[in-house]
Amino acid sequence: MKRLIRTCAVAAVLGVAMPVTAVIADDVSTIAQQVTEKKVTFTIEKMTCAMCPITVRKAMEKVEGVLSVVTDYDTRTAVVVFDPAKANVEDIAKASENAGYPAILVDSQGS
Repeated sequence: MKRLIRTCAVAAVLGVAMPVTAVIADDVSTIAQQVTEKKVTFTIEKMTCAMCPITVRKAMEKVEGVLSVVTDYDTRTAVVVFDPAKANVEDIAKASENAGYPAILVDSQGS
């Protein structure tokens, strides 16, 4: 009988602990993902028409590790979120330059 009670108590404790562990693991995973992302802003030169930001965005998105690119024609900027383990600022700027639009780093956020 004592063995049954002990087994039930252990099962009850594990049943409660497992969901808490899963939630903590999800939080740690989310934090790790945020730490491995870097956000930078570039000033983009030579943008003269509405197609220029699209060309810059597509060129930057081709760099492995780039997660998102938001270009703005009015401010002549590109905001890039990328994984610094796979990409770097120089490669992203070079992709824009190779497309005909020199990119100058203005701001950097993240690790």
